[in-house]
Amino acid sequence: MRKICLLFLLMVSITLCLFSSQEKKEEANVVALIGGTLIDGTGASPVQNTTVLIEGKKIKAVGPMDKVKIPEGAKKINVSGKWILPGFIDAHMHLTYPADDRQHFTQTDSLATLRALHFMNMYLRCGITSVRDAGAPVEPMMALSKAAQLGYIDTIRLFSCGQLLTTTGGHGDGLKQSRAVDGPWEWRKAVREMHKAGFDHIKISPTYTMEEAKAAVDEAKTLGMRITSHGGGLSDTTPTTMTRIAVQAGVQCIEHLNEMEDDVLDLIAEKGVYIVPTISIYREQYKENDMNRILIEKRGWTVSLHETLFKKAMARKITMGIGTDAVGKFMKHYPKIYFMEMKYFVELGANPMEAIVAATRNGALILGKEDVLGTIKEGRLADIQVVNGNPLKSLDVLGQPEIVIIGGTVHDFK
Repeated sequence: MRKICLLFLLMVSITLCLFSSQEKKEEANVVALIGGTLIDGTGASPVQNTTVLIEGKKIKAVGPMDKVKIPEGAKKINVSGKWILPGFIDAHMHLTYPADDRQHFTQTDSLATLRALHFMNMYLRCGITSVRDAGAPVEPMMALSKAAQLGYIDTIRLFSCGQLLTTTGGHGDGLKQSRAVDGPWEWRKAVREMHKAGFDHIKISPTYTMEEAKAAVDEAKTLGMRITSHGGGLSDTTPTTMTRIAVQAGVQCIEHLNEMEDDVLDLIAEKGVYIVPTISIYREQYKENDMNRILIEKRGWTVSLHETLFKKAMARKITMGIGTDAVGKFMKHYPKIYFMEMKYFVELGANPMEAIVAATRNGALILGKEDVLGTIKEGRLADIQVVNGNPLKSLDVLGQPEIVIIGGTVHDFK
């Protein structure tokens, strides 16, 4: 009995030591960014000489240098003369999409996973700390999410829609990144399967009926998933109806500023639906004569069509995020196309602060993560970048951050 008691006491002692060691480790995981000018992502004016205190994965405190107490033992990083911003969010990318369309049917899930990781790491280096994948094969997305949970990979946050859901003959049908389903019950089942696979987001794509779109929206919201829709395009009807159906069905976001009527924009504004316009990729497609000829010759599409819609959306105060959607041969434009999109916002009437808000807070709103991402506030996840220059004077300073922090983990690129 004496031996058993001694063994028990020894085990308790070891356990307490382990807890104490873990607590000390957590206490030591405190980082302070000191002296920088803060753009917090809310649209508020910049604040000079700030301290951002990070404890563990979250922001513990934000404020003037003389007001934020830095605990003993914290890692202090002097960022005087630098600018502190939230990490950026790409709200529309296809991480597994091959640069050569012929590879769609030959690339393995393993190669698709490595391709996605390549772009995620590229984004990390550029200050983009979260990405929403708007359609990919299930296995690579599941593998990347699980690897991040297990700590096997140290990269940006991934929010995946899983496979794009469309109808037979609809937009994306036949690609590995999509699934064709027909009728309301098939749509419900497909949403359930994406949820079962671990995804919190769903993207639907025309051509669908109102009944199909409503079924997908209802199922997604029942399961607590975010749902977005491809906005018309080549798969739309004439006159256009698909974006109207999606908004009336209750989607939370529309991807792309494609051909649509003013009253649909009014409906989007009224219902508080978000838009990810992806206008830069359209401009590149027109430049390279890669836009479908039917859209140009029969539907009258031009660059100005998308630009006019953007200005109309801005006038209606519709919340818009930054998304790229550069697929196939246009993947050569990564990562610069993200910053091209921000500059295009400014070219079309937004100011630099509004472009930054689109890349941060608005991205978090689109993800449904506004309480944890997109802004530098107490209690938010510590997804932060430090740049050497004033982005309000020139967006050219973006894309080459000296420091990127994701969930409290510091990546120093100086």
